Amino acid sequence: MNGFDTVAVVDWSARSAPSPARPVADAIWIGIARDGGPAEARYVRTRASAEADLVALFEAERAAGRRVLAGFDFPFGYPRGFARAVTGSDDPFALWAWLADAVEDGPDNGNNRWDVARTLNGLFPGTGPFWGCPAGEADAVLPARGSERGGHGMPERRRAEADLPRAQPCWKLYTTGSVGSQALLGLPVLQRLRGRFGAELTVPPFETAGDGIVLAEVFPSLIAGAVAARTGADEIKDRAQVRVLAEALAALPSDSLDAMLAEGDTEEGWILGLGHEAALIEAAGAQPTLAPPPLRDDCFALPAGVEWTPVDTALATLRDRVSPVVAASKVPLAEAAGRVLAADLHALRPNPPEANTAVDGYGFAAEAVQGEEIVLPLVAGRAAAGRPLGRAVPAGHAVRVLTGAALPEGVDTVVLDEDTRADATRVAFRGPVKPRANTRRAGEDVQAGACVLPGGAC
Repeated sequence: MNGFDTVAVVDWSARSAPSPARPVADAIWIGIARDGGPAEARYVRTRASAEADLVALFEAERAAGRRVLAGFDFPFGYPRGFARAVTGSDDPFALWAWLADAVEDGPDNGNNRWDVARTLNGLFPGTGPFWGCPAGEADAVLPARGSERGGHGMPERRRAEADLPRAQPCWKLYTTGSVGSQALLGLPVLQRLRGRFGAELTVPPFETAGDGIVLAEVFPSLIAGAVAARTGADEIKDRAQVRVLAEALAALPSDSLDAMLAEGDTEEGWILGLGHEAALIEAAGAQPTLAPPPLRDDCFALPAGVEWTPVDTALATLRDRVSPVVAASKVPLAEAAGRVLAADLHALRPNPPEANTAVDGYGFAAEAVQGEEIVLPLVAGRAAAGRPLGRAVPAGHAVRVLTGAALPEGVDTVVLDEDTRADATRVAFRGPVKPRANTRRAGEDVQAGACVLPGGAC
């Protein structure tokens, strides 16, 4: 046991409605370890309830003269320069106060985080830095995808996330790993806790850890292996995370934990224990799992504890995180080989541009042709690709046509050359005739204005 009598770890949630009555993942879980003993895990359905529970916990512990460490799994700060751009000060607590004033978060988890993100984005040039929202909320100020941002001037990650690539950036507000929404809705709670407990509460690395209540940013995935090893068969992962991490922090030697609390960036914040994963895992007391290996005849089996990333999830992640690294430019089509389209390519005209024949043969108007043995007089000349006839074909007459030729006026059907007999003035073939046979409509392949190739195509 170290210098903290009680350790709490909070897995936060940005849900916009109360979590189900039956415990689930992606909700608020609070793990509490006292005096180095086993941790209890509480399931909380709303942020308002969680705030009330934390206030009650802190008040009871302090009334008993106990020192408390509380870890929260969302960023306490933003990349360098953000606080100053919003508040005019590098002080992260000024940003906390700004968010506490701007964020509205009701007892039913209803909140205005999309509007707050738009307001923040509006303080920066270009588009961004915040991104990600439901389809109905996306607009020019708050884009749905990270690749749609640009020119806002903010770094993508804090130094802590640069050292921990699997952590999501704080700008992401929606879908898997949307830690940005957790921060927008969590920092106002921390600000209110600061206001309530005053000098009894400290927040390293922004200030030196005190002897009362200490808040710290945590990242349970730092000890993912230890959590997996100590997760019960039917236990929800989020529950196991807060329980195991609370016990690990409570078991750390005082000098180790004090050193970790003293590390980090006083503007951006820091993840407690980053760089000390081995010490945390040892403190968690996790024993390696003993499980049989995959069957030898299963060529697709992965090592125990490893899972495939679904293709759709992987593609969505790539679309969110990949963006062009060069400016768009216009080049002649002959020089476009090996390049990637910067935007959708639309047809300037239909293709084919006009109705034409798909075969060599004879063209005529089907409506004027009847019978089983048909003999039609031929008009002079022929229609070829790029060489139109230039005049109309009278009803009851036929004209020689070659593949790709524009259909002359008065022609809507073509009979295949191999199905005819002809001399200099007539052509004979058998009916009945199928109207529009062996022809192609104008725009049959592509209509004018249609997307020929999507942006991103090679």
